[in-house]
Amino acid sequence: MKFETSRVLYTAAAVLALIGVVLRAVPSPVSTESVPQIVVADLAPSAAVAESGADPTAFLAVVNANIFSQDRQPPAERYIPPELREEVEPTAAPASSGPRLPRLFGVVVGPADTVALIDADPSIPGAEVYRPGELVGDSRLVSVSDTAVVLEGPAGRRVLTLPSSSRRTP
Repeated sequence: MKFETSRVLYTAAAVLALIGVVLRAVPSPVSTESVPQIVVADLAPSAAVAESGADPTAFLAVVNANIFSQDRQPPAERYIPPELREEVEPTAAPASSGPRLPRLFGVVVGPADTVALIDADPSIPGAEVYRPGELVGDSRLVSVSDTAVVLEGPAGRRVLTLPSSSRRTP
């Protein structure tokens, strides 16, 4: 019985392989007359870019650059799309009563490296990447866990935690 079953399976496989070869060799009778022609948009800069005076080839530096390079530096100014530039008005920084505290934005815990995304330097817009042992302002990053980091400095030991998520867990 076992011999007959395997023989039937081998025969079925051979028949299916033969059908596959025949279907591969015979041209498909599909008509392409009713398929609409695809029109590729002109890659000329848009009117908004031309009016803003921005260099329309500036994006080539981004396309040709290695965004994962260790030598890459953050931009001096954040990019704001031209269509949103009129809506964004610079606001005065709120008056602070003391030194600005660092803010934890995220952590990455991997098998080889652990990093924290912390906004600590007011001269750099946005957050920066820090590894354990590096200086974060006047404090040293002691440890990074899944949801918190520990800083040790002149003010003592501080724990920065991630803000609670508004997402619901399943």
